[in-house]
Amino acid sequence: MLERLPSRAEIVAGGSRSLRPGCYHEATVVTNVHQDDEIVQEEVFGPVVTVQRFTDETEAYRLANGVRLGLAAGVWTTDHDRAMRATRALRTGIVWVDTHGTTVSEMPHGGVKHSGYGSDLSLAGLLDYTQVKHVML
Repeated sequence: MLERLPSRAEIVAGGSRSLRPGCYHEATVVTNVHQDDEIVQEEVFGPVVTVQRFTDETEAYRLANGVRLGLAAGVWTTDHDRAMRATRALRTGIVWVDTHGTTVSEMPHGGVKHSGYGSDLSLAGLLDYTQVKHVML
């Protein structure tokens, strides 16, 4: 996906293939991207992050939710109330607050919107394999 960046986009860190054997890339930070750019709209499963400017929380949530996918989001803040507002506002399957990438088997894991169907892990994942039937005599 990095090879298809718009010409205005700027890689400010990383972006190269690692010298290690295998298919590895350096952690990469991309700026000067627009909301409709492919790298913003698609899930990039790699060490890549895009950076977009916003003026307030409302705009930040609009940008974050303005994609067709919704696997995960991360919020970094020292303000507990802001963290709680963000967890309510972000339309994703998981929201990490002041951490990233951790999951536990007791909690459901899955995306929303076009980021998959249903959940795995936890009772929620097990329920995907069941069918409820109400019988009344």
